[in-house]
Amino acid sequence: MRLTLRQKLVIGFSLAFCGIIAGFGVLVLHNNGERYQRQSYAYCRRIVQANIDLTDNYFEQLRNVVRIVVSDQDIINAVNYRVHNPDIDYSIELYNQRKVAAKIKQFDVLGDVKNAIIVGPGGEYLYYYGTSLARGYAFGEQAWFSGAVGTNRMEFINYHPTDYLLGSTGEQTVSLVAPILNSSQYFLADPAYLLCDFSLEPILGDPGRDGEVQIAVYSGSDPVYIPAQLGLAGAQQAQLAEYIEAGERSFLLDACPENASGYLVVSETSEVSGWLILGVMPLDSIQELRSTNRTFVAVLMLVAFAVILAVSSLLARSVLVPMNTLIQKFNAIGRGEKDVRFEKTASVEVDRIAETAMQMLEKNDRLTAEVVEEGRQRAQAQMRALQHQINPHFLNNVLQSMKALAVCGDTEAISKMATLLGRLLAYSVYDPYDMVPLASEFEYTETYIALQNVRFQNKILCTVDLPEEAKRFMVPKLIIQPLAENAIEHGFLPSEGGHIALSADLDEKDLYIAVTNTGRAIEPGQVEKLNRMLHEKKAETQSASIGMLNVLARLQSSFGGGADLRVMSRDGMNTSIVLTLPYTKEE
Repeated sequence: MRLTLRQKLVIGFSLAFCGIIAGFGVLVLHNNGERYQRQSYAYCRRIVQANIDLTDNYFEQLRNVVRIVVSDQDIINAVNYRVHNPDIDYSIELYNQRKVAAKIKQFDVLGDVKNAIIVGPGGEYLYYYGTSLARGYAFGEQAWFSGAVGTNRMEFINYHPTDYLLGSTGEQTVSLVAPILNSSQYFLADPAYLLCDFSLEPILGDPGRDGEVQIAVYSGSDPVYIPAQLGLAGAQQAQLAEYIEAGERSFLLDACPENASGYLVVSETSEVSGWLILGVMPLDSIQELRSTNRTFVAVLMLVAFAVILAVSSLLARSVLVPMNTLIQKFNAIGRGEKDVRFEKTASVEVDRIAETAMQMLEKNDRLTAEVVEEGRQRAQAQMRALQHQINPHFLNNVLQSMKALAVCGDTEAISKMATLLGRLLAYSVYDPYDMVPLASEFEYTETYIALQNVRFQNKILCTVDLPEEAKRFMVPKLIIQPLAENAIEHGFLPSEGGHIALSADLDEKDLYIAVTNTGRAIEPGQVEKLNRMLHEKKAETQSASIGMLNVLARLQSSFGGGADLRVMSRDGMNTSIVLTLPYTKEE
């Protein structure tokens, strides 16, 4: 019997959820101590990770504010003044104190920074925020301070005395110390430091009720914070330190005569402070959780079985309604309708599918139009190339010259011209769109110039400079001859002739082909106009300079935007047409 998708979803969801709930209940109810212990490890690790996230977020906020303060120019100026001026102008110093106080008050946004002290290079304090300091206190002589400075980076300091505070009663605190930066963000030659005392309470979270996970903090194997309600005995604390030094991430603390309760411990490291965050759970709480879970699972299974069919039905409906609408739209697209529109739904995924479909339709229309236009332009360019392979006027001149030679009885010259013309026609007519070696193009152009020499009575001298490594470079057929034709038609007078040089050169990335003639120079304004027309207009829209336009269009079609054609000419110098083609050693 075939089922509808709705029926499949309802039945599938119901069976899946019921199976999951039943399996979960059986698993929990028949779980032994070892399996439940692993679950407890996972539970503790989640608590620890949550506290690490809270810790790192708090520490990162603290570091960001410290970074802003130590790089503040007013702070740097005040510190530099105190460090480098033994004779202090108290009017300037009073001004600096107000500036420093205003900047340090940025710690108010955190609410948990108790004191902020700027310590000079000699270990003496320069400025402070919070509780007043004991006069003449030497921070540089304190092991907890000297061990944290000199690294040119921010360092967190474990619990240390606060005897530098006026009226200190022996309490301890944790701190962050950071070097003062100069205006170029390099460390000062004689570094000063910002010392921030802050409270750990915001990062410890809710200590919880008796029997739940407690959070402890260690710096290496040294305790930073151990909650008093844990009641760890001395032997258990020593065992805890051994596990931490060994790098254990989860372990058990054994019960001892001083404390009859054992503990399950997991640990993770804070990436920001480098401190180790421990989750500690008394083992007797595991038994309580096991009993609680038994009751919870039994109630959950009864409730789940009662409501799961209704939930599955609603879920299937919420999925299928927008999907059916989407299918209808796709059917309309399949029928070729162009005005299909997708309305917003309550499903983000369905909307994404609809947006993707619209983008695909738009892109398909755009690509289709581009392909059609590109094909049209290519066809037109190829047609123009075919039309200009052999200039009819040139053929007429050759035939008329052969006729004149025939009248004169110069059969040898006629034979030579017929041979050259045959080579010319065979090369240009057959497969005009092939890619050919550059050496073949140069040879064909030399043949063309040899035929033109009939008109010019052999007054056109042609020279070729083609490096060996460029001979096999493949180029579109018939790209050199139109340039030589331009040089002859526009640069030379039949009575004068001249010199045409075909040359090529290459470097690491480009091949340069030049057709140079010694004929009449082109006016600078005309050169600029030609180059602008070549690079701003398309060959199929022009009637003038069609040879060069078509050559550039064919080169760019074969080599992409890296291909180029430029005209260079100046009075008293040669006129050159230079082709630039992308080239690599592999090619």
